[in-house]
Amino acid sequence: MSERTENEVSVPSSLPRGQRRKAPLWAVVCVATFSFLLLSALALDRITITSKVLTSPGQTRSLAPMLTVDDVQTYGAEGRIGMVTVKSNLEPSLLELIGGWLDDSIRISDRHEILGDRTVEQNRTLGREQMAKSLDVATRVALDRLGYDVIDNAGALVLQIMPGTPAAQVLQLGDVIVEAEDLQIESASDLGEVVRSKNIGDLFTFSVLEVDGNRRLESVRLSERNGNAFLGVSIGTYAEMLELPFNVDFEVNRVGGPSAGLSLTLALLERMLPGQLLGGLKVVATGTVDPVGNIGPVGGVEQKSHAVMRGGADLFLVPESQVDQAEEVLGEMIRVIGVPTIDDALRELKILGGDISGIELGTR
Repeated sequence: MSERTENEVSVPSSLPRGQRRKAPLWAVVCVATFSFLLLSALALDRITITSKVLTSPGQTRSLAPMLTVDDVQTYGAEGRIGMVTVKSNLEPSLLELIGGWLDDSIRISDRHEILGDRTVEQNRTLGREQMAKSLDVATRVALDRLGYDVIDNAGALVLQIMPGTPAAQVLQLGDVIVEAEDLQIESASDLGEVVRSKNIGDLFTFSVLEVDGNRRLESVRLSERNGNAFLGVSIGTYAEMLELPFNVDFEVNRVGGPSAGLSLTLALLERMLPGQLLGGLKVVATGTVDPVGNIGPVGGVEQKSHAVMRGGADLFLVPESQVDQAEEVLGEMIRVIGVPTIDDALRELKILGGDISGIELGTR
């Protein structure tokens, strides 16, 4: 009669019954532990966390294959301009949430911070609309730099008026401020700079383009907020879009949001110029672009930086205010340059050996 010790158990074997081998207890414990962890992971993966959103690195994608320009001369290039994406998990499982806590490249946000009051489908729709608008604006900014007349009547669009402020006395929603203190206003930032240059109580004179196309002149006394001169409006950059001279199409699938504006503008300029705009460099860019070429901040710069690090690049162009976020991830591995405008991005490319012949800088 065989005797079983406390640290051995019988296991099936092809050996004769009397010669079967014994599995050590540590192997049995390992198998049991693995099975427990596997079952636990499967259970955790079935629990959905609806209060959190995970933002993780996406990928870099070359824009050249996605760009189609009809009925006009185009060119190839040695360099490559790419966009960079992030992935948003709007309904993570508990297992994925734990993984996000352990991974420095993943950001965990409260759901309301990302979606606001929108549903998941409404958020997708908004993203598609933002991308479509970004494509249109990027096309016009690029063509404007090439001398095409595609943007007119730029100014600061009144989006919101705060009650009891100087603006409430003379402005209406939809008004466009096109001149202030004898200076031309072409963007929201232009108006902000003029207001900041004034003192509390100063008379502020500006020209307004009305919805029907008429212009009027207004003057108010600036009030005070946080120790600074204050007009009392929320504004955005306005531009009247003229008809495009030819069709431009970007086949960007399953990507939403406005953050590809900078890369799309550079991609179109590269396609339509015979010289080497990028100087043979592999460039990745992110940033919104408004009709006059200002580059605005974007979300997920840290995650995008991880994607750039994994995909590789010679240069990463980002909004000027977000250089530190990108450099914190990339260090000295990939050069990061912050740019406030499209024109500044083009000047940086020229410094690095790019050919910007044929581009009109500062045309607006």
